[in-house]
Amino acid sequence: MEDLQKRVTRAADLTWQAIGDDILTVAEVRSLPKEDVIEAVLDCDYMERYGEDKEAVAAFRKLPADEQLDMLHKAFRCKHYGF
Repeated sequence: MEDLQKRVTRAADLTWQAIGDDILTVAEVRSLPKEDVIEAVLDCDYMERYGEDKEAVAAFRKLPADEQLDMLHKAFRCKHYGF
């Protein structure tokens, strides 16, 4: 499989782009800390729905939780995310 980290990073970014505005609106904030963004992206089946790479997301979901978190910490490099 092509570099899984790159593919997961792209899927996570697309997921945040799809859900981020709604999450910020509901939370009534302009930005969220990195940890909250990672938690939101991991929640439910958001990456499967919005990540546009079902193969990479399936491989990602099979990893242990600590490896998934490590990958998303690499994917989301800023301290806060917002619009």
